[in-house]
Amino acid sequence: MIYLKSRNFKILDIFSGAGGMAEGFIQAGFIPIAATDMSREVAETYENRHRQLGYSTNYYCGDIKDLINESKIKDLTEGQDIDVVVGGPPCQGFSLSGKRDLNDPRNLLFIDYLRIVNLVKPKYFVMENVEGILSYEFKNVKGIFGEYCNVTACEVIIKEALNIGYKVKYKVLNAKDYGIPQNRPRVIFIGHKIEIINNKIFNTYFPPMFPKKKIARITVEDAISDLKFLKAGQRSNKYDNRFGNKSLYQTKLRKGLTPSIFGSPIALHELYNHQSTLHSDVVTKRFQALNQGESVGQLINRLPSELKTELMTNKYRCTKLKSDKVAPTILTLPDDIVHYEEKNPRILTVRELARIQSFDDSFIFYGNRTTGGKRRKLETPQYTQVGNAVPPLLAKAVAEEIMRALRKVENKEEVLCLN
Repeated sequence: MIYLKSRNFKILDIFSGAGGMAEGFIQAGFIPIAATDMSREVAETYENRHRQLGYSTNYYCGDIKDLINESKIKDLTEGQDIDVVVGGPPCQGFSLSGKRDLNDPRNLLFIDYLRIVNLVKPKYFVMENVEGILSYEFKNVKGIFGEYCNVTACEVIIKEALNIGYKVKYKVLNAKDYGIPQNRPRVIFIGHKIEIINNKIFNTYFPPMFPKKKIARITVEDAISDLKFLKAGQRSNKYDNRFGNKSLYQTKLRKGLTPSIFGSPIALHELYNHQSTLHSDVVTKRFQALNQGESVGQLINRLPSELKTELMTNKYRCTKLKSDKVAPTILTLPDDIVHYEEKNPRILTVRELARIQSFDDSFIFYGNRTTGGKRRKLETPQYTQVGNAVPPLLAKAVAEEIMRALRKVENKEEVLCLN
């Protein structure tokens, strides 16, 4: 059994994205020591946010495979002990809404994540991914310690983690159950350090619980009604206080939930990332015709033939929000979701989507607002950064449980043999 001195617990953020996971862990009391991702735009957003908060977080922008080296990891973390490794390996190959390409090299990045865990040897690790990882099966895959045949990705994670000294459990958590106005199910893997003695597994650190669901649901209107003053083609860097129901959720995100190094969150009086797209006449008419909660596919099916021809599009999944419900899963393309107001037929702004993801208004996204075609493979625009992010309040709920487990060790409570 290892006892810890009271101190600030530290995280290493792998596949950091814009920083949603780190936001939640900071809100729970953790300190971000270092982070990595290969996107330049993501790195700019992450580094600027952490400078804004006053944290001197080291950042490596590049291929994670280049970090699978003891000396490089030691340089990145400055030799500090890491309490928790966090991150969400890219999930395009696992996603049920994608092609599920068996040859997508990103399918194996979770193994690189575990290689980093093996080098860092934290007390805990947290890995986030899409639900599709639960059913994804490899015909053959090479892990750290051997090859596996006809196994699911989850089985590989559990077996590989055990080999490097961690017991893993996982669960599907939905963002809507943790104070986030979005139906976003995600698989959360939590590993805690163990020892194997005489074929018995002993907890070196307490296995954290998964967070309990919150009773109250936050609606789309609770989240973004104060931002609806913006019309298609407009941008604004100022709030219009005539709008909004001033819900507690709006108030909290405008004031900020993520503390700076001085202990207080950052509240900005200037509005960032609030720019709307100017749509063509036919797109505007299509958006106006949508009922709340209706997809374009459903709209096309109910229209008379003359309107069906006029408003036809291949973008069937695009859906108009329901103001009194949670939003569907925020994705990386901005034109998947339409504003709920009949008189405001437009897609959402980056700031509105960030609100639905539970980011503070003071969290500024950098890079191009959006991009298309081949540029999507070369850069990560703001909309993609938001869509790929872990919702901070979901990360916070998980982080609080890990913090409780760490505090139990501080209080010298006993750990138990697992088998």
